[in-house]
Amino acid sequence: MVRYADSTGGGRSMMLPDAWRFRDYVIRSFQQDKPFPQLIREHVAGDLLPAADDRQHDEQVTGAGYLMLGAINYEEQDKEQLRMDVVDEQIDTIGRTFLGMTLSCARCHDHKFDPIPTHDYYALAGIFRSTRSLTPGNVCGWVTKPLQTGVDQAAVQAWEQRDRELQDQIAQLKKQTAAQPAQALPGIIVDDDEAELEGTWTQSQVQRPFLGRGYRHSGMPRVGTAATYRVRLPSDGEYLVRMVINHGSSRAESVPVVIFHADGETETSVSQRQPGAAPGGFQELGRFRFEAAAEARVVVKAEAASPGHVIIDAFHFVPVEQIGKLAASGVAGGDDAGGKGAAANLKRLENERKQHTAKKPAMPIAMCVSEEPDAGDWHLHVRGEIRNLGPVVPRGFLQVATPVDLPVTLPKEAAGSGRVQLADWLGASQNPLTSRVWANRIWLNVFGAGLVRTPDNFGAAGELPTHPALLDHLAWQLVHEDKWSTKAMVRRLVLSRAFRMTSQDQLWSAAQDPDNRLWTRSVRRRLDAESLRDVILQVAGTLDLSVQGGPTIGKLSTYDNEYRHADYPLVCRSVYVPAFRNSMLDLFEIFDAANPNTVTGLRNRSTRPAQALYMLNSQLLTQQSESAARNFLALYDSQSPDVSAMIGDAVRRCLGRDPMPAEQQLLQSAVQSDPRSVEHWAAVFQALYSSLDFRFID
Repeated sequence: MVRYADSTGGGRSMMLPDAWRFRDYVIRSFQQDKPFPQLIREHVAGDLLPAADDRQHDEQVTGAGYLMLGAINYEEQDKEQLRMDVVDEQIDTIGRTFLGMTLSCARCHDHKFDPIPTHDYYALAGIFRSTRSLTPGNVCGWVTKPLQTGVDQAAVQAWEQRDRELQDQIAQLKKQTAAQPAQALPGIIVDDDEAELEGTWTQSQVQRPFLGRGYRHSGMPRVGTAATYRVRLPSDGEYLVRMVINHGSSRAESVPVVIFHADGETETSVSQRQPGAAPGGFQELGRFRFEAAAEARVVVKAEAASPGHVIIDAFHFVPVEQIGKLAASGVAGGDDAGGKGAAANLKRLENERKQHTAKKPAMPIAMCVSEEPDAGDWHLHVRGEIRNLGPVVPRGFLQVATPVDLPVTLPKEAAGSGRVQLADWLGASQNPLTSRVWANRIWLNVFGAGLVRTPDNFGAAGELPTHPALLDHLAWQLVHEDKWSTKAMVRRLVLSRAFRMTSQDQLWSAAQDPDNRLWTRSVRRRLDAESLRDVILQVAGTLDLSVQGGPTIGKLSTYDNEYRHADYPLVCRSVYVPAFRNSMLDLFEIFDAANPNTVTGLRNRSTRPAQALYMLNSQLLTQQSESAARNFLALYDSQSPDVSAMIGDAVRRCLGRDPMPAEQQLLQSAVQSDPRSVEHWAAVFQALYSSLDFRFID
């Protein structure tokens, strides 16, 4: 129902390292039998709800991760398109999950089958456009929020105090070593404002040191990018040439700089990843002879630099007889011991802070959403085109599902996005859809088929209920008698006569009700993929029930497509196995696990050769059959066991019934020659695993 996955899907599917918190939250919610309207409120607006304590705050914030679990291509470069695609995914998911309606069909035009005009779609779109789901970037990210429990507050405070101390020390040292005003320096300064620029350069003041009004950094790619500095020096003679190094880890390691002087030209290479050796970020390039009659020229060849951004700032020409004045100006030359010491100290502190950052105490976070600062109504998009804006549509709800005596738009005084009001509308007892959709989903999971056979689509394109009066009655009981308790409704259904019926076809029911639309018998149900894996491990005695949640991804990486489940085997319950959209566990894929890209109230039920081949040849079945055999034989100490009794025990373990005579004879012949053979009993268990009776519930 919630299209849960541990990766984003869409484009290159990125791992979601904190999605497991939502999975565990859902499990806890059903264990605690949380009323369904409360679950809706937490899913749609959990980040906005008041909380009595930190635990409740974290529960509600985690619940709001429901809005961010969809298959989203975060690498989409048209950010407005991406924003509306996220909004559409959220509207579609809420429509299918809680209302049983395909709302996204109304994005481009009025719904073709159901009474949902485009106006209603964009009334909902205004709510979710007023919700912040994405963080900006070339590849967008998703919103997260820190949790308030599970944190060592004392360790966090100690870390923050030390981090502030390092920040202050670095800031003070940078201030001391920052570039001085040009007029305080001896010699001639040529700043980047005076340089001849080729290619794309962007001015900035983000990072010190720099001289004058700032510095410039190159664009990417750097084809045809260079900067030429020209100056007429006042007299002939030898000059010290220096340049300001605005260093950083994203800068180029090797930048060619060519100095044209009276004796020719000299090319040198400068690293912009390390600070200049002198205060102010200056780095000496050497001493050269210049003539007043000829133009002095320096060229920064950014195009030929190594990977990274190239920075240009000021060049400094100092007559050799004035080098001594650098110390008096407070900006010593490159050979000044104080300058070297300051630069080294700054580098040491920056490295220390980097190491300190890596030791930051773990801060638990949850995928979430937040409010946009400019929340408000939004335009209708003509034909669904993101830049073809029509009239502004007031935020609100579906007209067809709103009683005539209730408003369909948000009140004018409503603050924020309107998600709280939407959640209240979805969970209201007056809503004609939510209670029926949820009662039908409970019936489906108890009986194997819903009263409405299309649980995600109650519209005209879906199927009509087989027993509409019964569905209405169950919905009324769910709301008024069971107080939205899922467990109470399950109890009501499993105590019914309908639940106790056999799945065997009787002569009359097979002829008169072949599709069991009248519920003349029970539904013979195939184990879903997760239950099939769990029961295989349980029979083998290897199922680890100690895992009750938490992260289970064996190795976190950026993308999920190279994740190999076999490299990180798990024997916990299947609900805790990582669910990657581009790298699903092979058993789940073969045996029709829920599609994680969309709401899947009713799974596909395929019968394919791959399923039988998997049960016969897969590594999982081979290993678990052997484990089952070893654990089974450990129960029998006698060297001459009763093989017939052992066969009966094995069949009851796997199939929940006594073996039929033909089965007893066949299995007994397989192990009779060596009743203590692990290999023989492994073959027996694998045969039982592969049987139809093992995979079906009668």
